[in-house]
Amino acid sequence: MATWGINWSVFKVFILIGVAMIVAGFLVSPEAKTDDGHPLKVFLWAFGGFWLVSDLALILVIRFMAARRKNALETWMPATAKVLSASETGTYINNLPKIRFTLEVTSDTHGVYQVEHREVVSFLQIATYAAGSVHPVRVDPGNPQKIMFAD
Repeated sequence: MATWGINWSVFKVFILIGVAMIVAGFLVSPEAKTDDGHPLKVFLWAFGGFWLVSDLALILVIRFMAARRKNALETWMPATAKVLSASETGTYINNLPKIRFTLEVTSDTHGVYQVEHREVVSFLQIATYAAGSVHPVRVDPGNPQKIMFAD
């Protein structure tokens, strides 16, 4: 499924924009005003700072999600899951459908059991998750109903 990563080229541009706004705040005339009469330098500093903080927050969120997935792949128990059914939930995230799977999980620890799992799937991958297909999964040792596709 989706692997979270950071496109550093994009983030470099966004960080550069924030830094440029802050630098411009120092270079602008103290008398310069925005259209609504507020000091331009304060606007540039505030907006540039907001831009940088939001970029850094997004980087932290992406890193956290990637670390959580890596941890699950390393510490959760391996198993296999057979897709019994797959249907759309009606929810789309970034124009990608969220799919509701009914899975038959086979685990050495928990035996064979059913799980309902929801996950966002690329249109290019939907066919690989057709009913009857078998996929490697990881099972949370503390909650066998919580699984993650490992392919």
